[in-house]
Amino acid sequence: MASRVRILRQTQLTPLSCPQTTSYSRSFTLSARLAASKRAAQPINLRPQQPQQPPPPPPSSSPTFSSPKAEPLADLLKHKKWPLFGAGIAALCVGLYLSLVITSTLKENKKDKTQQLTPLPPYTTSSSCPHHQPPPTGLPSTLDATNPATAATTALAFDKSLNFPEWLVGITSLRRSLAERARGHVLEVAVGTGRNLAYYDWAEVVSLSQDEDEARAARERERVVRLLDAHRPGEPTLKERMERGGGVGSLEGEVLSFTGVDVSGDMLGVARDRIREAVPGLVRIMRRRRLEGMPRLDFAGGDAGEEGVPVVDALDGRVRLVLGDAVRGLPSPPSPPPPPGSSAAAQSPPTKYDTIIQTFGLCSVADPARLLANMAAKVQPDTGRIVLLEHGRGTWGWMNSRLDKSAPKHFQKFGCWWNRDIEQLVRDAALEVPGLEVVKLERPLWFQWGTTLLIELRVNSQGGDGVDQV
Repeated sequence: MASRVRILRQTQLTPLSCPQTTSYSRSFTLSARLAASKRAAQPINLRPQQPQQPPPPPPSSSPTFSSPKAEPLADLLKHKKWPLFGAGIAALCVGLYLSLVITSTLKENKKDKTQQLTPLPPYTTSSSCPHHQPPPTGLPSTLDATNPATAATTALAFDKSLNFPEWLVGITSLRRSLAERARGHVLEVAVGTGRNLAYYDWAEVVSLSQDEDEARAARERERVVRLLDAHRPGEPTLKERMERGGGVGSLEGEVLSFTGVDVSGDMLGVARDRIREAVPGLVRIMRRRRLEGMPRLDFAGGDAGEEGVPVVDALDGRVRLVLGDAVRGLPSPPSPPPPPGSSAAAQSPPTKYDTIIQTFGLCSVADPARLLANMAAKVQPDTGRIVLLEHGRGTWGWMNSRLDKSAPKHFQKFGCWWNRDIEQLVRDAALEVPGLEVVKLERPLWFQWGTTLLIELRVNSQGGDGVDQV
């Protein structure tokens, strides 16, 4: 019995050996100790842990409105290269123009202080010239051959000196738009060196003598398409327009004949070279140089008459340059053969012009009111138009003061008074000349401060009060 109890006690007191459990417990204890020692060696970070950001959503096809971010300079230059380039060019042109205006103003002020010159009062709008102001003759004093002391340049050099300034300020584009509006039988007053000749459409002028039947038929089909495109609701139909005389020459750009008149024979010499190159086929029938010298007008008392002296007369009179004084009178339209396919109303020779164009002429004549009356007498009533491109007093007082101050010097160089009130001159003429009306008066080229004027006139056969129609 005692031995049994002893064996049982030994059995209870002796733990069961399990080599696997003991090794596992030892390894667990050792790894726990190593982890604790590592945590103790690491620095304690007291910053609160930020929550993990959720992954960005996949891109969808629908647009998302996100907050704008600053675009890198490289991407900005890559995607907006041409707009920035255009803005830079525009800023450069404006800066160049303003610098030229400021520089010229400062030079004039400095020269005036040095020479102690007293500027002349502004030119009046009356037809009679004040005693202290020389009357303009229509040509610059530098080209006035009657006074060799002041004739300091040639017409060709004078013409070339205007190329860059007119292009810079936009006068060249205005000349082009004026020529594109011409139609029918055209008269250009003060044609000068012919700076508008390159912009006219000479196709109809040449087609009357050179086109074959097939070419004329093709041009007529093109014209019908233009008529249909230009038709507006409420206006006469194509058939009605053709019956009322809407044949060739009734649309803008369709020039049937051209007559240019100027007072300067030297300038007409340059215009002769220009028209020879502008009109297709004219180089084959016109000499490069005239055998005789250019005629001249005698302002002392001689008079070439209203018809003037022809300098160029080509294509059965459809292309003419005439030396004459527009204030004394204007030549009549030519009587060329009627265009093919024209209506019965257009068979008789024209007695008046369909379009009269003048660029910078009212500032260069001694009697602008009489010149406007002469143009009104030569334009077709109701349907004809007088289109003027002029420069004069603007809409800003400081600019008008500058024009008044530099007007004498400008007159000595260019032969025109650029401080005349052209708008007032035209409106006064509209009140005095029977039927003359101001259709449109604009002041384009905003950077010219209103000194450039584009004016359209007509003659109302029923008589008018001279007020604007638009």
